[in-house]
Amino acid sequence: CKLESIEFHGPASELEKLKATADSLGAACYAVDTGFSFMNVENGHAADPRSLCTIHPYFTILDEAEARDVIDEFVARSRTEAGCVHYGWTKVGDKLFCREGYTDGDAVLAHLGNVGSCIDKLLAGPCKLDRIEFHGPATELEKLKETAANLGAALYAHDAGFQRYEKA
Repeated sequence: CKLESIEFHGPASELEKLKATADSLGAACYAVDTGFSFMNVENGHAADPRSLCTIHPYFTILDEAEARDVIDEFVARSRTEAGCVHYGWTKVGDKLFCREGYTDGDAVLAHLGNVGSCIDKLLAGPCKLDRIEFHGPATELEKLKETAANLGAALYAHDAGFQRYEKA
């Protein structure tokens, strides 16, 4: 295997603690800009089959002031979604990343329907989409194939791992 890139995402104060390590690895450090999490219950290693799906969109910011209102609207709309587990934005320089997780593929589709107008607004000038990825169990990604193809998104199926938190 070859490591293509590595990134750390978190509060600026925590990223500062990783600076030497990040520098030695050539890692980008994306500082939390805004967001929320409903992952409040630590449950050990989940016995249930994992269904968590995440979306990984990367953007280049073209007009930060104009992007701010749209980002705030994304957060407000996403906060209302029953299937949203966590949601937020991180930045480094002119690069913007949305950290977002959903209970399953159906929740991803519901989210995209809820924020469709925000996507249109963001891509109409404030930002340029650099790439987008969907990650999740193969059974959940199957539900997202058509949407992923329409967005030009890559699909990454979970190979191994666990999830320690459940949605409260």
